[in-house]
Amino acid sequence: MTVYGSNSVIIEFEKADSVGSADTNITAYVTKLGDININKGAIESTPYGVSFPVYLAAVLKRYEEITIEGDYNDTVTTGPDAIFNSTNAVARYWKITYGGGKYTSGRCWITGYKRGGEVGGYIQYTATIMPTGTISEN
Repeated sequence: MTVYGSNSVIIEFEKADSVGSADTNITAYVTKLGDININKGAIESTPYGVSFPVYLAAVLKRYEEITIEGDYNDTVTTGPDAIFNSTNAVARYWKITYGGGKYTSGRCWITGYKRGGEVGGYIQYTATIMPTGTISEN
């Protein structure tokens, strides 16, 4: 069994103002990556006359929102502000490679982006993405 650490992760996104462009590696700007949560769920299908609920497997897989956090950087072409601070209403390509060729990729909506900090600390950002459409797992 191979185990991968944070030094094996690569995080890539299309730039906000260049949809369809080459992917931008933002790994150096990320200090925390939220869970990649796949939820298949269930649909209640309880008929009359039974005492306990009956469930069927849901038809659709759903990827939950993913949060990405790190030190704020306004580098014009590659920083998190260039990637996530967008009013562009187009789903963008993203890819997270875990190491050894294993990855999750697809299109996403950027559903949130915020910056903030505390006295004596650095400015941090948090971006939230919602995967949409077909998501590839390798």
